[in-house]
Amino acid sequence: MKKGQEGLFRVRHYLNDALRSGGGHIGYGIRDKYRGRGYATKGLALTIEKARDLVAEDELYLSVHKDNPASLRVQEKNGAYIHHSDEKEYYTRIPLEKTLEKSTKD
Repeated sequence: MKKGQEGLFRVRHYLNDALRSGGGHIGYGIRDKYRGRGYATKGLALTIEKARDLVAEDELYLSVHKDNPASLRVQEKNGAYIHHSDEKEYYTRIPLEKTLEKSTKD
């Protein structure tokens, strides 16, 4: 993050095999001193709205370290469910309801 940024959210429009089975569509982080204020939950919600029209998949792929329950809660508050896990990570999915306009363009 750049100096002066409280947090950062990034959308990957396309997933290669490594991202599909790993990091997924969205990466985010909030500086320590700004955590616990709802910024991650709101930021992820806004990012999901943008991603809805950017990604081809019907659901967003995300991941979270198992030792980061706060981030898992952020994802769950935004509609995520645990799709699968390994010894270090939860791999979550957030279903996307595409708008009629978007689905008729495809």
